[in-house]
Amino acid sequence: CYSLSGITIPDSVTSIGRYAFQYCYSLSGITIPDGVTSIESYAFYACYSLSGITIPDGVTSIGSTAFRDCSGVKEYHLLPTTPPTLSDTNAFTGIPNDCIIYVPAGSLEAYQTATNWSAYADQMQEEPS
Repeated sequence: CYSLSGITIPDSVTSIGRYAFQYCYSLSGITIPDGVTSIESYAFYACYSLSGITIPDGVTSIGSTAFRDCSGVKEYHLLPTTPPTLSDTNAFTGIPNDCIIYVPAGSLEAYQTATNWSAYADQMQEEPS
């Protein structure tokens, strides 16, 4: 799906499956519905054109390399106050060094010290109020 530039995911979706959008090089924007609880391995692997992603509050797990090589992403906005489980430290491998991972106010330490999240601690900031 190299040419897919946008898609609307129905609210009824509860999981973004393995390889769902892998190699969707032209995908520039996506809204993950609030009902999603898991983002599986390789879900957005190599989606170079994405510029920002919001991970809804209900997400409890993010799989291996889910956002690997999303080199265009400048900001991730994580809404869960409790860090979702990361299956390994490769979930965000290859994101730009200047990419910011925003987490909810009061949750920064929890994210920075959580298993596998600590690999991205230097890129984390609390969501501005």
